[in-house]
Amino acid sequence: MANMITDRPLYLAVNYIYVIAVTNFHFILANILFLLAFIFSDLTMENILLFYITLLPTGPSLAALFATMGKYVREKEVRPTIDFWIYYKKNFKPAFLYWIITSTALMVLFIDIYYAEGFLAFFTPFFFVLCIGIFVILIYALPILTRFEVKQKNLWVVSFYSIFRFIKTTILNITTILSLALIYYIAPGTIVWFFMSLAAYFIMFNMRKPFEIMELELTDQNKTASGG
Repeated sequence: MANMITDRPLYLAVNYIYVIAVTNFHFILANILFLLAFIFSDLTMENILLFYITLLPTGPSLAALFATMGKYVREKEVRPTIDFWIYYKKNFKPAFLYWIITSTALMVLFIDIYYAEGFLAFFTPFFFVLCIGIFVILIYALPILTRFEVKQKNLWVVSFYSIFRFIKTTILNITTILSLALIYYIAPGTIVWFFMSLAAYFIMFNMRKPFEIMELELTDQNKTASGG
C-alpha cells in the first residue's frame, strides 16, 4: 500500500516540489551574506571586493546543491535539510579551493573588462570569452567533484575535456544557465536565487550519462592498476 502511494503522480509531484523548495531554502541560507550585500549595496565596480568576499561561501553551497540534487536524480529520494549540510561539510575543502581560484579569476576578468572598455576596447571580447569559458568549465567541475575524488589540476583538465566530449550535455547545461540569465533579465534582483535548485536538478539530470561513462572508465583504470 505504501509503495502504491509513493508511486502516484500526485505524491511524486508534491515530493519533487518539497525537495526543490527546501533544498533551495538551505542554499539561500548558506549565501545569506551575499544576498544581504546584494540587497543593501549597489552592484558597482567600487563594491566588487565586497561581493567577492560575500560570494566565497557560494562554492561549497553550490557543491552541496549539486550533490543533493544528484542524489535525488539517482535515488528518487533525499533528505533535503540533512543531506544538503552533510554534503556541504563533506565537499567544503575541494569546493572552496576550486571556487576561490575561479571567483578570483572572474573578479580579475571583470576588472579587466571594466577598464578595457575605456582604454583597450579591442580586448573586451577576449575577456568575455574567458569568462564564458570559466563558467562552462564550472558547470562540469562542481558536479564532478561531488561524485569523484579528484585533484584540482585534474578537475580543470577533466572538466575542460568534458565540454567537448559530451557536447550534447554541454549544450543542455548551457541552456539551463541561459534560462537563469533570462529570469534575471526579466526580473532583476534576488528572484533568480529561488530557481537555483531547479537549475541544479536539470544539470545533474543531464550529467547522468557522462557520470556513467566516467565511473566505468574509473573502474577499468582501477582494475588495470591492480593487475585485474
